[in-house]
Amino acid sequence: MAKVRSSSDTRQPIAGQVYCAGDMVSSDDILGPEYLSFDLDDPQERQWLGAYAFAHLAQRAGMFVPVGQFRSPYSIVVAGRRFGRGSARVHSAVAMAEAGIRAVVADSIAVEFMRVATNAGLILCLTFVEPGAWKVLCTGDHCVLDLDEPALRAGDRTLALQPPGAVREIVESGGLAAYLSADGGKRRTPRDR
Repeated sequence: MAKVRSSSDTRQPIAGQVYCAGDMVSSDDILGPEYLSFDLDDPQERQWLGAYAFAHLAQRAGMFVPVGQFRSPYSIVVAGRRFGRGSARVHSAVAMAEAGIRAVVADSIAVEFMRVATNAGLILCLTFVEPGAWKVLCTGDHCVLDLDEPALRAGDRTLALQPPGAVREIVESGGLAAYLSADGGKRRTPRDR
């Protein structure tokens, strides 16, 4: 798969508007199966995945990408339980990265989605310490995601996050292959440590 436009530098806080996706968001909600025919290796076609990201949630959660555009005004997706549940296809994570999403922060994230998004170096996946914390946020709120603390701040509210661990390093490296090949291939996966 060709490299997707992503901003994987997490040394500085990630600041921007949040999109509140809700609970139980499936990979089909992120990108409908009707869009899976786009070629991930063709940059002209891949940008369309970003344009159609979260199209199935438009009535419930609001428009994610303005009509006629490829990029979303949002930088961070916040959600409830089981974000990304369903299939483990890479298209959903690519669609979010193409739309400009840098991080997902949820109560829980499906292992399949987290693995695909992290291993491809596309999106940082994090979880809240307190389930339901995202409910104090509204789509369009300006937030700052500080990975050193780790916390998501919106105005005077600070929502604590679980430490990102190696996920941060893997995404910053551009994916698992790049992460493991650094230092002449001597790096080990978090599980091997």
